[in-house]
Amino acid sequence: MAAPLGDVKMNRSKESSTAINVHELTWMALLIALQMVLTKFSIGSNMLKVGFSFIAIALLGYYFGPIKAAMANVIADIITNTVFSTGGTFFFGFTVSAAVAGLIFGFMLHRRKVTVLNVFLTILVFTVVVNVLMNTLWISMMANLPFHVMLMTRLPKEAIALVYQTGILFIILKWISKSRFNRIGR
Repeated sequence: MAAPLGDVKMNRSKESSTAINVHELTWMALLIALQMVLTKFSIGSNMLKVGFSFIAIALLGYYFGPIKAAMANVIADIITNTVFSTGGTFFFGFTVSAAVAGLIFGFMLHRRKVTVLNVFLTILVFTVVVNVLMNTLWISMMANLPFHVMLMTRLPKEAIALVYQTGILFIILKWISKSRFNRIGR
């Protein structure tokens, strides 16, 4: 039996709504906490530091879409850099970068098939826009160094990050897409 027209409109509005229900809020809070924990863990030296917070950022985008992921990333950035600060100064530019990262992962991963190409393109856009351009600009402003000098020192690290982040994220998202955890944000 077909659903009445009113029911169809109501279901569509629920799907496209930016309202957050309790289930979503709980999972978003867990992923925000995961992101804050992963931000503290990295391996390597300052020249080649390998971090894992991109995993939680990508999962927020994968599960909740661009708007909710951007909001969650902003919340995580503010909490991490104010409440759980390790002595660095808060800089609003990095909060903007967090929002843009959520938008990128949400637009490119939410409700999309998990393929190596899709994950690679997502990480490529994230790396170029957020890490190479935006974050390099913020660092050069904070350090009072020319942008091109900072860019040249950051490019090799970001090229390596592109490879390992694509591999790690593809493995995680492929596993999630085949598991019961695939429906968390839906």
